Amino acid sequence: MSGITSFISLLLAFTVKGTAFIQKTFFSASLLQIENISHPVTGQMAEQLRNKKIISLSIMLIIIVFLLFYFLYENHKLKQKIKRKDTKQKILLNIINSGIDSQEVERKKIASFLHDNINSLLSSAGLHLNTYTAQHDIQSEEIQKAGKILSEAHELLRDMSHDLVPALLVRFGLIFALEDLCEKNSNSAIQFEFSSSIPTSVRYVEKFEMKVYFIVSELFSNITKHSGATQAKLSVQEKNNQLILRIEDNGIGFKTQKLKDPEGFGLNRIRARIKKYKGTLSITSKENEGTKIKIQIPLPH
Repeated sequence: MSGITSFISLLLAFTVKGTAFIQKTFFSASLLQIENISHPVTGQMAEQLRNKKIISLSIMLIIIVFLLFYFLYENHKLKQKIKRKDTKQKILLNIINSGIDSQEVERKKIASFLHDNINSLLSSAGLHLNTYTAQHDIQSEEIQKAGKILSEAHELLRDMSHDLVPALLVRFGLIFALEDLCEKNSNSAIQFEFSSSIPTSVRYVEKFEMKVYFIVSELFSNITKHSGATQAKLSVQEKNNQLILRIEDNGIGFKTQKLKDPEGFGLNRIRARIKKYKGTLSITSKENEGTKIKIQIPLPH
């Protein structure tokens, strides 16, 4: 874009110089007309030479004007192309965010349904079964197995509902839930360390907390699956009315060029979530030197 602007400026300067040259030519022509009175033959030759110069210069100016309009037209086309590209990106981000919002709403509905209905029914069935066997002093192995199956189903559904919408997030807030997330993802292969300058009692808007939680959860999943790291760290702080999250690991890292792949590391969904809240995501990584991720999101009012 700057190259085209420089070329246009050069053309304009050249046009101004050409205009000055025409003025100089006409001034010379006036002098030649005076000389024509005393030297007719020489005057005719000078007149022809002057006409040739004017014609040549006129052609040059026409060419310059044509080139000027051509580059202005190309510049306009380039701007329109960039505008269309930006529009497509915005539409794509809106589609991704709409899908994410729908998924989160459905997750909450399913989690609520599992917890409030299915789990309650299983608990009630297990209670009735235990009461019946106790009252009638039944020591049947089949009934005991049925009781264990009901108990396992109850636990599985409870874990599933917590994965869909963590109970700690709903009850105690984002900071508490992120600390718990670090503990849950830590195992014999990798340890997640948590630090925060924000008290665990601090609460934000529920939708905001859910989005931030699932962003971190998805990044943790990537670290666990792809990084080969043995240590990772999440730090959280508030600064200038922004929530700042830093995630670091000592894994194998990767070439940042891979981030240009829209499917690479599943970051397009994360970027869409962050952009929706007008936040920023920066990634620093080198092969065999780990990865550092910084997320800044304006706090909701």
